[in-house]
Amino acid sequence: MPPVLINIVAACSNSGKTTLIEGLIPELIARGLRVAALKGNIHHYTLDLPGKDTWRFTRAGAEAAGMISDDRYILTGPAPGKSGLGIVRSFLKELDLILIEGDKQSTNPKIEVIRGALQNRPVSTQNLIAVVTDLPDLTIEVPRFDLDDYPGLATFLMEQLLQQSPPRRELTHFDPSGRPRMVDVSAKPETTREAYARGEIIMAPSTLQRIKEGSLAKGDVLGVAQVAAIMAIKETGRLIPMAHPLPIAGAEVEFNLQPEHNRVEIGVKVRVTGQTGVEMEALTGVSVAALTIYDMCKAIDKEMTIQNIRLIEKRGGRSGHWRREP
Repeated sequence: MPPVLINIVAACSNSGKTTLIEGLIPELIARGLRVAALKGNIHHYTLDLPGKDTWRFTRAGAEAAGMISDDRYILTGPAPGKSGLGIVRSFLKELDLILIEGDKQSTNPKIEVIRGALQNRPVSTQNLIAVVTDLPDLTIEVPRFDLDDYPGLATFLMEQLLQQSPPRRELTHFDPSGRPRMVDVSAKPETTREAYARGEIIMAPSTLQRIKEGSLAKGDVLGVAQVAAIMAIKETGRLIPMAHPLPIAGAEVEFNLQPEHNRVEIGVKVRVTGQTGVEMEALTGVSVAALTIYDMCKAIDKEMTIQNIRLIEKRGGRSGHWRREP
């Protein structure tokens, strides 16, 4: 299905449309969507003025012209007899949502920004689906959101507009014939990425006490588990078949002894500057730390249980910031 189009509009300039889109994008990405943002109803572009290279390229007949750098691109092109938005939508057909700033006359669904210092009623009369405002007493027939309630607005969009258009995600570790493959990340830019994972190992109260005292025959349980976690992080590319070997920039391992729950909670944070994330490294570090604790203590407690290993947070990459809901 083509991407959903939503216009972010307001009565006038400097009302906060750009700020709203800027805050909304990472919230939508964190929910698994692929998002684009456009400036609507623009009559000319600096990069496309007569005499500029891009103008000359399109005049010569290029279907699209633009400018590129190592990690950025800008495209322009002719659309005679067609809608510029229609052309862009066809280029961005693999995305889930396109946010368009401006164009109050559009027939797309609209979200209007209403600032009390500028207006007290919406100016949109067609296809208004929500308002974002600093007016606490505004009475309106559509849902109302505070100016900085990006999570609430993102959830609304997911539930109301995108329920028939779920994010299109393929299992990238399989090729078109269904055979396993390592994903090619060579075209991705190198960015700073971080992942944090946690897990738990449940044990008898006496076992936890001996770990705390350091009185086990095999020595410092948590010290050995910490080293094991770091070793596992560095070996993840060898342990997980389709994971990429990565130049790990940093790793932190923490243990939280919780006598009230008879458990040791394990936290692992991993950082890298690279072309793919370190979620698997963080999860592997937690897993091996828990297994090491089990190995060190199994002589006195074979009923220990490793559980609840999960990703808590990740940063960087195309999907941006994601954090597990509490």
